[in-house]
Amino acid sequence: MTLQQLETFCLVVEQKSFGRAAECLYMAQSSVSQQIAALERHYGVALFTRIGRHFTVTPEGRVLYEIAKGILVTLNAIPARMKAVDNPDKGRLRIGASSTVSTYLLPSLLRRFKDRYPYVDLTVKTDYGYKIIDAIREGDIDLALVGHNLNWLADPSLRSRAVARDQLSLIVWPGHEWCGRKLIEPRDLLHGYVFIHSRPDSGMRSVVDKFLLQENLVFDAVLEMANHESIKLAVEEKIGIALISSVAIRHEMATGRLAEVPLNRLNTIDRRFLLVSRADEELNAAEKAFVALVENDAALQ
Repeated sequence: MTLQQLETFCLVVEQKSFGRAAECLYMAQSSVSQQIAALERHYGVALFTRIGRHFTVTPEGRVLYEIAKGILVTLNAIPARMKAVDNPDKGRLRIGASSTVSTYLLPSLLRRFKDRYPYVDLTVKTDYGYKIIDAIREGDIDLALVGHNLNWLADPSLRSRAVARDQLSLIVWPGHEWCGRKLIEPRDLLHGYVFIHSRPDSGMRSVVDKFLLQENLVFDAVLEMANHESIKLAVEEKIGIALISSVAIRHEMATGRLAEVPLNRLNTIDRRFLLVSRADEELNAAEKAFVALVENDAALQ
């Protein structure tokens, strides 16, 4: 059995004629018949039922046609796929991002990437950071933008590079008594305000907890919210105060919906956003182009 025999067989089925198939292939009709006969001997089945000068495709022939056609389509796609490896505008890019990155950093990056490479086959997956990393390990996505985590950095199957820095900000509502203060001390956070926390399994929660542990702060009243947006809205409604990712409050600071208060030693706590890929896989041209865009983005530095 050869690929040429499969191609000839598919063409006979599609043309519904041995003669027309022979013309398309620039060969004698007898050669076409010989190739079909060779396939029938190879598989031990009849591929056509012949009635005089006409024929119908047998059930076995229909099965072989479906399989053979799939093989030929895949083979014919190889040249284009090979060219796409070196052409960023013809490739595929599957990105995964944690919720903070997906909400506050990724949209601008994607817009600029699509402006430069409009024909890239682009998909984006958003989930918890650890689920995004699992998707990288399983090959479901190509690149991940997630918060810093020592477990991921220590994994030899992953390649990680720091591409952005995030810090914490203490936020209050406009008109709060701390607005205008040059500096407040961490212990001041304990004086009568509800502390609004993120969910326990979030990357932001681990960073905030690190600061609270460093300062030995334990709050009497804590309200846990699902995400950055709900935390910001709760602070706007004067429900409490919060420590939150600095990248998440740019819009609210610009529009005056929230106020940031300088907190002593808060700058000792930060985290890096990582760009993660599989260590054993070379990046294609589209992936390399996205990495270059992220690494040269002044807004992330």
